[in-house]
Amino acid sequence: MEKTTSHNDVEIAVIEKPLGVDRQSSQDRSTMPGVDSTDANLARVDDAIEAIGWGRYQWQLAITCGFGFLVDQWQSSITPQASMEFSPKYATLLPVSQYSGLLVGAVILGALADNFGRRAIWQLSIFGVSIVTLLAASSSNWAALNWWVASSSFFAGGNLAIDLAILVESIPRKWSFMVSGLACIWGLGNTLTGLIAWPLLVNFGCEAGSTSENCHKSENMGWRYLYVTLGGLCLIMSCIRAFVLRSKESPRWLMATGEIQQAVDVLNHISAANRSAYGVTVNDFIPSMRSKRHTRTLKQNITRLGLLFHGSKRLRLMIGLGVMWTLIGIAYPLFIVFLPYYLAANGAAFGNTSNYITYRDFTVSSVVGIFGPVVSMYMVSTRLRSRISMAITAAACVAFSGAFTTVKSEAQNLAFSSMTGFWLNAVYAILYGYTPQALEVEHRGLGAGLLMAMGRLSSLTAPFIATFADVKTSAPIWVACGCYAVIGLSALILPVDTVMFSRKSG
Repeated sequence: MEKTTSHNDVEIAVIEKPLGVDRQSSQDRSTMPGVDSTDANLARVDDAIEAIGWGRYQWQLAITCGFGFLVDQWQSSITPQASMEFSPKYATLLPVSQYSGLLVGAVILGALADNFGRRAIWQLSIFGVSIVTLLAASSSNWAALNWWVASSSFFAGGNLAIDLAILVESIPRKWSFMVSGLACIWGLGNTLTGLIAWPLLVNFGCEAGSTSENCHKSENMGWRYLYVTLGGLCLIMSCIRAFVLRSKESPRWLMATGEIQQAVDVLNHISAANRSAYGVTVNDFIPSMRSKRHTRTLKQNITRLGLLFHGSKRLRLMIGLGVMWTLIGIAYPLFIVFLPYYLAANGAAFGNTSNYITYRDFTVSSVVGIFGPVVSMYMVSTRLRSRISMAITAAACVAFSGAFTTVKSEAQNLAFSSMTGFWLNAVYAILYGYTPQALEVEHRGLGAGLLMAMGRLSSLTAPFIATFADVKTSAPIWVACGCYAVIGLSALILPVDTVMFSRKSG
């Protein structure tokens, strides 16, 4: 079994146990005095998943978890078209509703996933996205649109946090690089949105520069058609997740809550799905003395929150991740959410202001961004692993974002925006993959939700920065550059790193 141990804390492998404790075999742990039975049982679950290996079950789970990445950024592309119809004072503040929903959803649904289990909340959240997105098409005014966007984002924010937790808890550690690679579906989601929005918003939308005086509902149905289409696709995905590619509860979560028999059943199901001969029984585990009651009081959940920061290494990890999530929460929307505005403004400078060019460039940039997480997946699987890979990709973001402001032609405009999106998706993919792996299983839903919520909270500042700094200037891009630089430096001080991929068995 792949291990990475050292007296130097930066060489510790991805943690499932308290920070600073090197993993030992389940046989060794079960005989150590003072070791909690659940701690030893979790080590045995790790052994079982490593022995079973990566197979059909994990591929199906990765596909269904990818649905969360697919729907995460759907709302942002309709802002310019909807704002022409409703003429709000600050159209670029619609993302405030989006990120508010993402923030609350990440915390609440993440905590519920720790209390009631990953699978139920996982299924509910994507179904909620589909229904609310469909309802958003009925918006008759700007306030209603903001409400539906916030509600849809609530479910989307929680869904993404749980996607990562349930995948990390069902795959062998040496395959953890696949979590970063899964984020390529994020770029695919932006691309899919762009490809659908391109014809709908161009053919069924008002011309660029229109206002509520000359842009009426009957002439601007494109963004409504887009919401109906995306909501319908999400409903199909929720049905596929529930009835076709059906997944089991997380075996690590079940073991952490004392449900030994259920955890054994899930492990044997995974083994059968992967056509492995490996099997486990209840007798392979130590009877748990913990209560099987999953729900916790508010006070107990607050206590769990404090445990995330208990000890110098946990504190260092949470501070480092907190800084990174906060800064990327500012930088990402400054580039992605307001890219259509910046492209439109520069299109005007290059002599072309059409919606066609704006959404064509947005789609091309999104397609290129798909491959950023693929590069990340390769990088974290090598000796670079996650910390150095995040530093490198963040540095690339600084370089291409800065170069983006110097473009002199339409071709350069498209090229540099595409490469910035490429490296931005790359660094985001590594951070998304690293975060749940570095947290302990019992607090993973809450911890991941809290960190993502910090990113969402900071994202609330981005619309204000972009609005009052003028989205048509390069000011938001320079703010993002500073964020990328600090993210890269913060990655180097994180106390734990991921396990690199090895073709050796185990």
